[in-house]
Amino acid sequence: MRIVPRLALLAPFLLVAASAQEAAAPSPTPAATAPAANAATSSDPVWLTDFEQAKAAAKKDGKAIVAAFVGSDWCGYSMRMQKEVFDQKKFATWAAANAVLLRVDFPLGELPAAQRAHNRNLARLYGVRGYPTIVLLDSAGKQIGLLRHAPGGVRNWIERADEQLAASKPVPPTEKLEWLTDYEAAKQRAQEQQKPLLVNFTGSDWCVYCIRLKNEIFGKPEFAAWAKQHVVLVELDFPRKKKLPKELAEQNQKLQEQFAVEGFPTVVFVGADGKEISRTGYERGGPTPWIAAVERELGIAKKDDAQQPPK
Repeated sequence: MRIVPRLALLAPFLLVAASAQEAAAPSPTPAATAPAANAATSSDPVWLTDFEQAKAAAKKDGKAIVAAFVGSDWCGYSMRMQKEVFDQKKFATWAAANAVLLRVDFPLGELPAAQRAHNRNLARLYGVRGYPTIVLLDSAGKQIGLLRHAPGGVRNWIERADEQLAASKPVPPTEKLEWLTDYEAAKQRAQEQQKPLLVNFTGSDWCVYCIRLKNEIFGKPEFAAWAKQHVVLVELDFPRKKKLPKELAEQNQKLQEQFAVEGFPTVVFVGADGKEISRTGYERGGPTPWIAAVERELGIAKKDDAQQPPK
């Protein structure tokens, strides 16, 4: 006779009890699904892709345009800037207050033909040859600054952007200076006033550091007050987007060769006798340290120092 184990005899009763317990138990609450890492949120900045739309929005809101030229799916530094800067909440907050965002992408993946042509035209317009390049523009599309990837994350990026945007603000009309373009006329005035010439060799409509020198130093009231007292200003321009009168272009080219100027901006200080005293260029920090360095080179004593009685 086959002996059936006791547990086997109880199995049907155990199954029925388990089924009843399962039916009586409340259904488990489904676990909340974590949002995807790249999921958009209400605080994410809005990136436009149409230049004219970006200009219209900037004009309406009184903001600058941040045009990000990137290779989103292949350029390592573009990806790093996206992660370290553009994906950060601090950037979203800054952008909401200060800028209209324009993404100008050059992916390896699919992009509509019209959009690709639009992006290529913008790259040519602003001379963009590498990625990422962030061009800061006013509401009319005029370039007012330029940024690239740099260490320091979003905090450093915002500091540099704020510096360039602040430097682009126009100087009050009362502070604007007279920049001569006729070198011989400037030399004659320098002789009459017994002042040196400050000769600025610049590429006014294409050279980023020339634009920064003009905005951050020459465009400040501190420089205006100093220049009126100490120098005669001369601008020798080498533009690419506009054509100078033939005589002016020839004069500028001759003076570039005479002073062996190889890059822009170059600021040459020339004595009333036509001989070079010193030269400098763009330096970060605004007008105060720039003026201090120039005064040391030119041997200009401050009034406070000159008026101190001997000890």
